[in-house]
Amino acid sequence: MLRLTLKNRNSKLNKRVIRFRKKGIIRYPLYDIIVTYKNSRNKGAAIERLGFFNPHCGVKSLKINMHRLSYWLLKGVFVNYSVKRYLVKFLID
Repeated sequence: MLRLTLKNRNSKLNKRVIRFRKKGIIRYPLYDIIVTYKNSRNKGAAIERLGFFNPHCGVKSLKINMHRLSYWLLKGVFVNYSVKRYLVKFLID
């Protein structure tokens, strides 16, 4: 019984993801870039906030803490497709 409990606890640690969390007002969304568990709700608690994205501003609308992003990537956290797309678009250019 104890092994099952430890196994479930360890499997939850591997299911972390970096994704957007929507905020803002109606018809003017803003997004936080957060690290959270894969099964948690979008409005739920985040492990850490890495930055934010404003889709209305233009080119330099993505602000992110690169040190914390590299830390989480080295830990093996998955990156959501939409976050990955914007990271490639804004950080490589």
